[in-house]
Amino acid sequence: MSGRSIRHGARRKWARTAVASRVAVALVVSLGGCSSDGGTSSEQDELAAQTARADAAEAKLAEVAGQFPITVTASLEGYDLIGAYTLSLTEAYCAGLSTCGVRRPDVRADIIQGANGLELKVPNVLTAGLFDVNGSLFAVIDSDLILEPCGATSRNARVSITIFADGVKVELDETRSLTGLGASLLVSADAVGDCSAGVVFFAATLTPA
Repeated sequence: MSGRSIRHGARRKWARTAVASRVAVALVVSLGGCSSDGGTSSEQDELAAQTARADAAEAKLAEVAGQFPITVTASLEGYDLIGAYTLSLTEAYCAGLSTCGVRRPDVRADIIQGANGLELKVPNVLTAGLFDVNGSLFAVIDSDLILEPCGATSRNARVSITIFADGVKVELDETRSLTGLGASLLVSADAVGDCSAGVVFFAATLTPA
């Protein structure tokens, strides 16, 4: 074999070896960037972060669910009730009065601090002292301004009032606040002159003004 043939064969062998070496290096680099389970390290980090967020959300949901059920009562104990309200009346029952079926307009009402405790004041109609029984407020008072007069004669009426919590908002930290007050008013009057005895019962709401 000539020297030229030997040199030519050596060059081809060297070229094949160089190509194989480059392929081997490329495979090593490629495999080095992959994890044993087929995902890149950045994909693994993102998966771990998503798993951590899901676990945190699940723990928060479990914490909130653990606070239920929540018992909410109609008791007014512990609430500051002093302030101005809009009193809305809905007639539930009426008999013997000329105003039966007539819608009453909304009026202003105030719960104020009186000399002997809380009072309900409806301007030009009544001011009634409130007393607490099992978390609800009650009042009984006579008024000659709540019913229409009988002819030229004013008509005295007995008014019974009950006030209770109409709505309670409960925060996540279990802080509670009133969203409004419910009430009922029973107004009864004896016969006077040409007017027969009558009674009317109202369901009412007291919305903070």
